Amino acid sequence: MRNLHGKESYKLQEGVDVDQGMPSSNLLGAQVYTADGVEIGVISELQIDPAAGIVRFACITRPERDAVLMPWAAMFRVKHKRGFVLTHRGEELLQQNKG
Repeated sequence: MRNLHGKESYKLQEGVDVDQGMPSSNLLGAQVYTADGVEIGVISELQIDPAAGIVRFACITRPERDAVLMPWAAMFRVKHKRGFVLTHRGEELLQQNKG
């Protein structure tokens, strides 16, 4: 089987969990938490770097507060919560944007 770039790709055996990406529909609306598990908001928008083809920022909409633009590298995905958790740097940025 060939992928979009014409290179060989192989079907993984059933049951192998490989996280090579996820649809944007799973990202928009995903919950965002602090390291302590406190929900801070949801991802409402993504900013893509077209030259690199990667997500650079996520706009986190917070209840009754201004939205905050969070660097993508300041969060990591947590499968069991079906959302994202802020890194230490992400929490620092959130504190700076308490408005």
